[in-house]
Amino acid sequence: MPAGNGWTGRGILRHMRIPLLCAALAVSGVAAIGPAAADATVQAGANNSKGCYIPERVAHRLGGGEGETPYFWENSWAAFERSLAAGVTIFETDVRWTKDNVPILMHDPEVDRTTNGTGKVADLTIAEIDALELDNGAGKVPHFEEFLLRAKAHNVQVWPEYKPEDFNQVWIDDYARLITETGVDAVVPSFKKDELAQFKTKLPNNRQIWFQDILKDGIGLKASAVPQGAYAGLINVSVEFGTNTADLRKAGIEIYAWYNEKLPDENPGGWSEVSRFRPVGVITDYPEAYKAWGDSTTYCAKPKAKCAAMPKKLQGDTTVVLLKKTCKTSAGTKVKVSVKGKAKLKRGKNGKVSLVTKKKGKVTLTYTAEGSNKADALDKTKKYKLK
Repeated sequence: MPAGNGWTGRGILRHMRIPLLCAALAVSGVAAIGPAAADATVQAGANNSKGCYIPERVAHRLGGGEGETPYFWENSWAAFERSLAAGVTIFETDVRWTKDNVPILMHDPEVDRTTNGTGKVADLTIAEIDALELDNGAGKVPHFEEFLLRAKAHNVQVWPEYKPEDFNQVWIDDYARLITETGVDAVVPSFKKDELAQFKTKLPNNRQIWFQDILKDGIGLKASAVPQGAYAGLINVSVEFGTNTADLRKAGIEIYAWYNEKLPDENPGGWSEVSRFRPVGVITDYPEAYKAWGDSTTYCAKPKAKCAAMPKKLQGDTTVVLLKKTCKTSAGTKVKVSVKGKAKLKRGKNGKVSLVTKKKGKVTLTYTAEGSNKADALDKTKKYKLK
C-alpha cells in the first residue's frame, strides 16, 4: 500500500479537502494491550442501526494508526493484537525477505524509518532483524510465517503484499509456499499486474486485488484494466470516483477503497463520502475509529433546512427573500442558491439572498449543500412560471 512516513495523498471532494477523519485512540505502549473481547465487526455491505451503508473494515499495515500518525504501530504485533481486540477480520500487511531469505513484515526497503536500526532488509540477516526494536514501543519485527500461523489460528483473512522491487524466484516461491502450507485465508494484493500474473499460477485458488492509485493514474478506471478475477482496489480515493464505477459494477467487479485521512476536531466526512459509492470495504489504519464511526454515523439521513424553504410560487417583476441570513442544513453545511432563467440573485449582508424576477418567463431555482457524517447532501430544485 502507499509508501511514505505520513500522508501519501489526500482524498478530493469536489476539488476541495474532505473533512478529515477523527478518532481518540488512548493506547500508549505494548503493555497497554491485553486480552479483550472482540466486538462485532462491521459486515460487508451492512447497514448500521441508522440505516446507513457501512463497508467492512480492512486494517492497513495491521491497523496501527494512532493520533495524527497513521503508521504509528505499522506492521507490528502491537497493531495486530489491538485490531484483533477491536473485532477486525481482514488484515493488510507488507512482506520482504532478509539476506538469508527469511520473510518479515516490513513496508519500506530499509529498516530506518520504523526501527532503531539502519540498512536494507535484503542486506540484513534475520538475526540482525531480530535484534531491532520497532518505533513507539511496538516490539520486535514480526516474521511472516508466524503472522500467517496466528492469522490462521484466529480465523482472519490476510492481504500480504509482496514488496521486493527486484525479481527473486526464491522469494516468490517462498511467498506462495507459506500461504499454501499454512492454509491461511489470503487475498493476494499488488499494484503490479505482472506480479499478480505470477501468483495466479502459483496460488490459483486465492482471490487477488489490484490497486490503482487514482492520484497517479487518474480516475478513468475501466473494467478491462482490472486483472481477471481480481478486486479493484482504489488508492487515494476521490469521493467523486463514485461517478466512474459504473463500468466496474456492470462487469461484476467488487471495489475496495483506501481512505486514510485524519485530523483532530473534524468530522469523518471522508468515510461517509467513500461509503456513498458502495465499496465492499474501506482500508484504513484506524479500524477502531472506523468502527465507532460506522456504529454512530447518520450520513445517509435526509437533510433538513427550515431556513431554506422554497417559495410556493413566483410573481413577475418582484423581489423575494430566499434566505434571511446564512443558512445551514442538519448536516452542518452551508446552503447555496443558484438560479436559471428570467431572474437573478441579489446577495446582501450576513448571507442574505434575494431573488429579483423579470416580468414574465420561466425560472429554475436550486438549493444545494454538502453532506457530512450527520446527514446527506441537499439538492433541491423547483421550476416556476412567472405570472
